[in-house]
This record gives sequence, structure tokens and C-alpha cells, in this order.
Amino acid sequence: MAEIIIMPKLGFNMSVGKLVAWYKEEGDKVTKGEPVFAVETDKTNIDIEATQDGVFRKKFIDEGDSVEVTLPIAIISEEGENIDSLINDCLARLGKIAEATVKEENSQPEKPAAPQVKADVPGTDGMIKATPRARKTAAEKGLDITAVNIAGTGYKGGICENDILDYLANHQVKSTPLAKRLADAEGIDIKDAIGTGINGKVIRKDVEALMGKTALVSESDAELINGKEVIEIVDYTGVRKIIGDRLSQSFNESPHVFFTQKVNLQKLLDLRKEINTLQDKKTSVTDYIAKAAVNALQKYPEVNSALEGQRIIKYKTVNIGIAVAAPTGLIVPVIKNAEKMDVVEISEVSGKLIGKARDGKLTPNEYTGGTFTISNLGMFGIENFTAIINPPEAAILAVSAARDEVVVEVDEQGNKEMVIRPMMNITLSADHRIIDGMLAAQFVDEIKELLENPLSILLK
Repeated sequence: MAEIIIMPKLGFNMSVGKLVAWYKEEGDKVTKGEPVFAVETDKTNIDIEATQDGVFRKKFIDEGDSVEVTLPIAIISEEGENIDSLINDCLARLGKIAEATVKEENSQPEKPAAPQVKADVPGTDGMIKATPRARKTAAEKGLDITAVNIAGTGYKGGICENDILDYLANHQVKSTPLAKRLADAEGIDIKDAIGTGINGKVIRKDVEALMGKTALVSESDAELINGKEVIEIVDYTGVRKIIGDRLSQSFNESPHVFFTQKVNLQKLLDLRKEINTLQDKKTSVTDYIAKAAVNALQKYPEVNSALEGQRIIKYKTVNIGIAVAAPTGLIVPVIKNAEKMDVVEISEVSGKLIGKARDGKLTPNEYTGGTFTISNLGMFGIENFTAIINPPEAAILAVSAARDEVVVEVDEQGNKEMVIRPMMNITLSADHRIIDGMLAAQFVDEIKELLENPLSILLK
């Protein structure tokens, strides 16, 4: 039985989805549970799996296209099943063919199609049938649809917007701005150039080759911008832009204040070593920091809060986010109900989430709903940094690398001595609208106390 695949709603505030990859082409067999396509969310790309076996029969949008959630994007059906009516319904919902026109043509098959779906331009058969959106897109792209041969995939062979975009994608030459300017200045058709740049892009030396000049440049030649060689230019879009916009908004709207403490990790590292020798599941320093943060947040619930509109919400539930560098950018998987877990349980849950984050397999439920975030760059050797608060949370803890330092310790007799200890900086970024300086200082001191006396972490 045929199934219409829709653009899924993967978040509460998600109204439009962007398709970033098709894993199937028309005619491919599909097995229930295997990924069919990927959708971009505000944090990562989510693979969407098939809900039934069948054949991938029809796709209505291309990679990079964005459509409103719940609109049809493809059809899976049994092989040979007639899906013509479903295709027409989907096209109508997408606005590619007016429903009124479809009904009129069905009721009056001997008459030509209604005017609103025909372009008033002559073709080989006197008229070219195209939707208004197709005509508009062609005009905006400078394409004369009367001068080119475009295969229509719409109702009764009509040209729809996707046909225009497909034609442009397949016939438009990708080139650097410098190569385009040079070709225009020399009166050269850039379509005649063989692109040797990234992904077949036409670069300057390709145009010079057409001019009969010897290009004294290397194969990695790139265009110049402000006198500097460029390796690659990528659009500031997608997940990178979403992350940037959210962090910019957070830093601009939330008055950040920062509180730093230096933590002696000697006892924690010794305890962790003993625990890891007694069990298969190895715990990390981040697991103990997360547990210490959970305990501190329960003691100071004002830090475990959020400002939403005109309300400050203090949470009893502690959902700890662990910032992870994923292929698509920074993402924060969330350990839900961490206040109910011990260190080992936190370690098990965080290990699975971090693995999924690095593979780009997190679901929205696994990276939303946090109440406090930890960003640990210690594994990269960073000695000190501050982090931007992950909205709508009130604070974030930045954890730096441990370094051997000379410190002064006092023994039981009150004698001071200089010793070498592994010292680590932690910095709390707090939203000053919600968290006062005294509270932030108390919270950071509590985490320091717990980490320097790690048995207290295990006992709580």
C-alpha cells in the first residue's frame, strides 16, 4: 500500500524543514527501518527511517530544499502500484499545480488546461504548460523556458517549479566570481571551460586555458579575495548559522558574568583510578564533574533555572547537557533526570549520547530540555576559557585541562609545604538577570569542594 512521506516536525518550534540528503533514488527498494532521508534541525541532521517495505517511487523535493512541516516530500509504495492520483494530490498540496485546474481538466478532458497553469508563451505544440510558480522561478533565474527543452513532471506533463530548478542545477556552470568576470571580459562562454576546481568548479586557470594562455599556477589554484588566496568559500547557512544565531542572541540578551576557581584533582584522579580497576565501565573525569554539578544544583536550585518571558522557573529535575564537538558543529546531548543517577549511571548514559552525537544520530529529545550545561575542553589542552550560556538555561560551566602546578598545602600539624598537584580551572558563566554574584560564587565553591573531596560525590 502506498505511503506518503511528509516533512516531519522534529521540534516544538519547527515550522519548516530542510532536506539535506536523500539516501534513496526513485526505483530503489526500501526496507522498513532503514534511513530514507536526512532533515536539518537546529542542532544536527536527523536520519528519518522508512516505516514500511516497498519501492521508493517518487520524490517531490531535492536536497537543499525547504518545505513546511507535514507537507508531502516523497511516496513509497509496492512495485507497480498505481500512484498517479497520489502524485497529483501531493503536487496540489505543494502548490505546484492548482487544485482547481486539476478538477477542471478531469471534468472536461477534451478542453485545453485552464489558463492559470499554462505559460502564455509559444512552444513546439503552440503552448508550453507551466505552473505560475514555475514561470516566476524561471523569470527570477533569467531562464527563457521557450528556448530550452525542459521535461515536465507535473500534471499531464506540465512544467512545475522543481523542473525549473532541476534544469538549472544540471545546466548551470559552477564557477568562482573571478573566473566568471574574466570570461565575461574576454567574451568567452564559461560553459566551454572544463572545471578543475573543487567539485568541478571552473576557476581562473580554466578560463585562461580557453584563452590559449599557459597557466603558471598549481592545480590547487584558488581565487583571490583582497589579495589573499582562498582555499574554499562556503555559505554561512544551516546548522552552523543556527548555532551562531542562538549563541549571538544569548550573549547579547543575557548579561554574562564569570566566576573562576582552581580545583585540585589529585584525590579525584586517585579515586577514579581505583573505581575503574574494579569495573568494566570506565568513568571519565567529566562524569564526576557532572555528578558534582548535579549535587550543587540540588543545593542551589536558583542556578538550575530558566528565564522564560517574565517568569523565572526553578527546576527540581536536573537535566545535564554535555557539549560535544560533532561533524555539523557544537551539539549538547542531555542526560535527563541526572539527579536520580550515580556516577557510573551518568557515565553509561553520557557515553551513549556522546557517541550518537559524534555520529550525527541524536534525536531532538536527546539534545533538548537541558537545565544546565558543561563544556569540557580539557582533552584539547585548553587551560582556561569561558563559555556562552545555552539558552534558556541560566548558567554553563567551562572545564579546562588539568596541569601539574606547584601549590602550597597545609598538613595536619599546620605546617605548609610546596607540592606538585594536577590543577584544573573551572569557570561558571551566569546570567546576571537570574543569578547574583554571591550565589554564583557559592555554587562554584560547592563544585570545587565536591571535586576535591570526591567521596562526598559518591555518598550523595
